[in-house]
Amino acid sequence: MTSTQHTTASHRTPANATWELSDARTLFLSDIHLGSRFCQAEPLLELLQRCLPQKIYLVGDVVDNRRMSRRIRWTPAYNRLVARLFDLGVSGTEIYYTPGNHDTFLRSFVEDYRLVQIRDSFVHQCADGKRLAVLHGDQFDMVESKMHWLSSLGSLAYEGLLAIDRSINAVLGLFGGRQIPISRSLKLWAKSIVQKKSGFHQQLCDFARDQDCEGVVCGHIHKPEITQIEEIMYLNTGDWIEHCSAIVEWPDGRLQLIDAHNLAKTQRREPTFHRLRSNA
Repeated sequence: MTSTQHTTASHRTPANATWELSDARTLFLSDIHLGSRFCQAEPLLELLQRCLPQKIYLVGDVVDNRRMSRRIRWTPAYNRLVARLFDLGVSGTEIYYTPGNHDTFLRSFVEDYRLVQIRDSFVHQCADGKRLAVLHGDQFDMVESKMHWLSSLGSLAYEGLLAIDRSINAVLGLFGGRQIPISRSLKLWAKSIVQKKSGFHQQLCDFARDQDCEGVVCGHIHKPEITQIEEIMYLNTGDWIEHCSAIVEWPDGRLQLIDAHNLAKTQRREPTFHRLRSNA
């Protein structure tokens, strides 16, 4: 296999763009981390209230069982979020859930339930015919698979950094200072080392080829991006701890990375699920 060449595509929506989320055909979300005190459930709820997609893929680490095993934390916002997903399922949205390393216990419940299908991976076919392999990605993380203790330690350290980060930036905000993404920068640096050692991107792309797919959608490393790696499109949904990002498939099959922080700048429009169904 030749060395992997990364070409980051400019798919992130500009801050001043007008999104028609009501037209979304498919929504890919991961790393929500319900149970973490740093989970940003409200922006995600706002996103889900703006669309009524045909399909939603929950790409792992939706529930943070690691943190809740130490201390159960469940807020009213989580209840509203789960209720919205339930409403979407009842309305006809197909929901697919591929567990990750923080909700790995759900891999014991691989099954087709009434409102959600749980699998280790899925293959999604876009409106334009291209096939995408969908999985969390922790299966190809060497630290997660072979040094679980180090991964757990890293999660604790990251949570501590987040607390420090929020405190420092709160003080900077009081004085009109620029926000400093300390925890984000350190996490991306640590993950980049793991990716290189594990061959993370290459293994995911090989998995996509094995599934006869043109692309792969994953989460896990909390770095939202859409990148072309040789002939495979690599898509990472990001997270709902710091980035509040998701990947949307539009009715024409185009894939786009969106930032939910910018939703407040756009006008909400009534979702049009019935129109998308007729065009599928």
